[in-house]
Amino acid sequence: MKMKRLLVWSLVVGLVLCFGQSTSQTTAFAQDKINIAWGGSSPGGVMYYMVGVAGTIISRELPQYNITQVSTGGSTENTKRLLKGELDMGISYGAHVYLARKQEGPFKGFPKGDMLMGVTKAYAGPTYFITRPTTGIKKITDLKGKTVAMGPPGSGTVFNCSNMLRAVGMLDKIKPRMMTFADAGRAMANNQIDAFCQSSAPAAAVKELAETKGAYILPFSDDEFGKIMKDYPFYTRVTMQKGTYKGVPDIDLPTLTVYWVAHERVPKQAVYDILKLVFEPKFRKELGDGYKTWKQMAPGVQSYLELGAQMHPGAEAYYMEKGLWNK
Repeated sequence: MKMKRLLVWSLVVGLVLCFGQSTSQTTAFAQDKINIAWGGSSPGGVMYYMVGVAGTIISRELPQYNITQVSTGGSTENTKRLLKGELDMGISYGAHVYLARKQEGPFKGFPKGDMLMGVTKAYAGPTYFITRPTTGIKKITDLKGKTVAMGPPGSGTVFNCSNMLRAVGMLDKIKPRMMTFADAGRAMANNQIDAFCQSSAPAAAVKELAETKGAYILPFSDDEFGKIMKDYPFYTRVTMQKGTYKGVPDIDLPTLTVYWVAHERVPKQAVYDILKLVFEPKFRKELGDGYKTWKQMAPGVQSYLELGAQMHPGAEAYYMEKGLWNK
């Protein structure tokens, strides 16, 4: 009888020890999992869908990293929240990285942007004004007195559109409204606004408008391009290709380079692992299939360093290993 009780107690103790060990291992695993908050934009914007697609792939293939998509106003807000340590990663304009390091423009009074470290060049993002073909608005100066949605508060789109309209002397001649990209597209379709501004392409809100009601993108004259680039030399003149939106031909637009940026606190190993994954041909294709703009992804080392900023140590390690560190 004593032997039987001893066996029972041995079994119970063994189960407790086993359970305790299992719980300890589970807790350790949970503690080892790294949470990464990644800022994109609001729904309807390019950055929102880019982060959604990439975050899903990374979390699925690298379960040690938990990517959380953070909906934001866009590049301006992403950069501000990175500066304040509220995000771990973000999609940010090169111009914003540059200005954040100088603590100028939207980042006056914020911490100096030395913690903004490059991961990759994400894409080249044009900025443009859209209306319906039936409004009679055919050029930038036709926006005088019109209601124009400038993008959501805190977005890079508001930054870009304001720069461009200011450079050509039109900023104080329009009736601006702050709206999300999706809301602006719907308002344009319902004739509740006269035009709206969008950065990057293809954007879901513009695509839907083009395919349902038709979209007309206002051209910039040579003189307007000259004024914009004189005042804001971080823009370049790039052609948005025919077919980006239904019915829209090739058109030259002011364009910014856009980067995937990480806060300096993100571990070197995490950035290295993530880049190794997304540059693998199989997953790079999945990214591009998931959202077309990812097809433009490239190291972008030289252009990022030219902003006076640094690449993330994990990115440097990966690009050096692959022979992609071109300064």
